[in-house]
Amino acid sequence: MKTAHIEKIIEKYLKKEKTQSAILVNGVWGSGKTFYLKSQLKEIIEKNSLKIMYISLNGISSIENLEHKLFLHFIPKLGKNQNDLVKSITNISTNIANATTKLLFRTEATDLLKGSTVKSFNFKKYCICLDDLERCKIPIDELIGYLSEFTEHKHTKCIILADEEKIKKQKSNKQLAHKYDEIKEKVISRVLNYDPELLDIFPKLIEKYKSKRIFYKFLNKSQTFIVSIFKEQKSKNLRNIIFYLDILEAIYPSIKNADHKYIEEVLFSTAIFSLEFKNGNLTSKDSNDFKEFGNINKDWYSRIVSNFLNNKSDKPRKKSNPELFYDRYLTNRIDQYFFYPSIYKFVLSGYLDNKKLKKELECRVPEKVSEEITSFRKLLNYKFRELDDNEFENLSKYVLEKAEEGFYWMYDYKQIANFYYHFLEKGLISISKKDLEKTLLDGLKISAKRTEFHLATFETLKHFNTPDPDTKKILDKIFEFHYKIQSENNTKTSMKLSKLISNNDIVDLAVLFSEQKFNKEFLPLVNVTSFIKAVKSSKNKMIFTICEIFKDRYDYSNVIDFMAGDLEFLNNITKKIENYKSNLNPDERVRIFNLNEFIDALKEIIEKLSLEVK
Repeated sequence: MKTAHIEKIIEKYLKKEKTQSAILVNGVWGSGKTFYLKSQLKEIIEKNSLKIMYISLNGISSIENLEHKLFLHFIPKLGKNQNDLVKSITNISTNIANATTKLLFRTEATDLLKGSTVKSFNFKKYCICLDDLERCKIPIDELIGYLSEFTEHKHTKCIILADEEKIKKQKSNKQLAHKYDEIKEKVISRVLNYDPELLDIFPKLIEKYKSKRIFYKFLNKSQTFIVSIFKEQKSKNLRNIIFYLDILEAIYPSIKNADHKYIEEVLFSTAIFSLEFKNGNLTSKDSNDFKEFGNINKDWYSRIVSNFLNNKSDKPRKKSNPELFYDRYLTNRIDQYFFYPSIYKFVLSGYLDNKKLKKELECRVPEKVSEEITSFRKLLNYKFRELDDNEFENLSKYVLEKAEEGFYWMYDYKQIANFYYHFLEKGLISISKKDLEKTLLDGLKISAKRTEFHLATFETLKHFNTPDPDTKKILDKIFEFHYKIQSENNTKTSMKLSKLISNNDIVDLAVLFSEQKFNKEFLPLVNVTSFIKAVKSSKNKMIFTICEIFKDRYDYSNVIDFMAGDLEFLNNITKKIENYKSNLNPDERVRIFNLNEFIDALKEIIEKLSLEVK
């Protein structure tokens, strides 16, 4: 129901004399019913010369508790002429003066309630608004019976807010669930379904930022884009949107001068990770684990889909979490997606590194997409079926020519092979298998010379390593080139680390580990022999520093999520350091002491990773 219609019905109800019923505003949890009451309906109530008496029924377990709450709401309303009111609420007490004294000196309300009843109050000038009916622990028949004394006999205006679906599920109402509709009819004359349009509510949600004029103007300007994201996700929980707006308020100073395209990226990424967090798909423990979010781009999904082009199984395959994430948010918005680690961490943990966010934005360079890449993206994805015949023919020839020239990324040759062998099988291209294989292998060899190494993409290829026999030669060659490049990178990484340790360069070593703290590709690339050789030649101060650096690298909760790959390296260096220590001169006490501490720290780290792996 439109909010304007709800407001008209409620205004008509408030104007009517001697009503004998209540109105229930029904909406799902988080839809903003309370916000709507306090921002919109409150004005209508007060315009009709009534005072709002708001009470949350959350957790109230007895009529006595409810009466107590109602009574407490009247205490602040007492004015100078309290005598008549005190008389009206005191049934049994024979000492009116004593009751008045108690009231004037703010005695505990429970004392005043003895011998008193809320029903004695005059509710003529009030509209009782009861929120969270679904969380009330009073059985619904008792509550409705109690409220009828106000609505039916005292003609009290009463508005109830609830999620009706959950009322029947409340423990106290399980035996009454089948009678709920019959019970509610005794008091509730109308149920108004509150299902607001976010575009209508958004201006109200951002009113609290009015004092921050520039940010408020930014929100107004961005509201259509923001609303479209949440509407697309069918997210009607205002708490999620309020959480999102508070995140934006914090990051706005860092993004306000960025390019419009990158601001939209930030708005979108912040929204979807806020939803993932609030919906429970991500938790604060994930704040240091970027999973595969940083690898997702236009080509990533096509690369995965290409692995299943010739899947003959009728059984639907189980998609990975990153694929499900893509399906949820990015199918129609991949152009607006970019992963900003600082924003991801802020949404999940509450810690914002403004300097890092600014640096991430500064590093963004508008993507200059070449004709070769544009053609690749257009042809090698599941939408190739939408191409015209002439366009398909031209693209398939052009992309294959560029593949033969070695233009494309080494890892992309599996995707190229998957699609082209599929095209060949379906009779969409004219080339022999032998010529196609030679064309792709020649191009791959040229591409590999650029030594473009990317471990995460390689891991994805390994994960989906179920190719058709035709693509196996291509994949095996990619693996061969990858391992060769990895070996070369291994040597470079080992040399850099070993050099810093050998030279006792504590500051640069600390900087290196700080930069690589969450990089799971770092230590697995280090040569164990080179590392131990460097440790042997280093000073005691360096050994102490290495120990502290290693402790810091693994000092957080969900370390297993991206450091399990370090286990082999850690086990190997532990054994070799123990061996080195056992051969030292006993007089080298400080060195032995430092090595023992380092060994103990390594064993603790190994145990932690091993336990979590199990």
